[in-house]
Amino acid sequence: MIAVSVTGIRFPEALEKAVEEVVNEESVDKSTAVRLLVDIGYREWRLRKALQGLREGKVSLWKASEMAGMSLWDLLLVVEKEGIEWAEFEAGEFPRSPP
Repeated sequence: MIAVSVTGIRFPEALEKAVEEVVNEESVDKSTAVRLLVDIGYREWRLRKALQGLREGKVSLWKASEMAGMSLWDLLLVVEKEGIEWAEFEAGEFPRSPP
């Protein structure tokens, strides 16, 4: 069984309406709607933090994929879409392999 905790949250009216929209659209109860929105928001937050670290050169592409909870290949698609330059070397700087 998954361990769960109970948390009380006060929502602004606009967010309460958003929860109700999810309840109606997804045909779920309010608790499930809130969990869904928190999960989606958390994943988005992790991705934004990973991309920020990548943009600032603070993390490697591999570390950013771990931070975002995504495969390296999926993150590469996002990086390309966002236009983020992440290579640590210029094209001519790659070490040549021995012949």
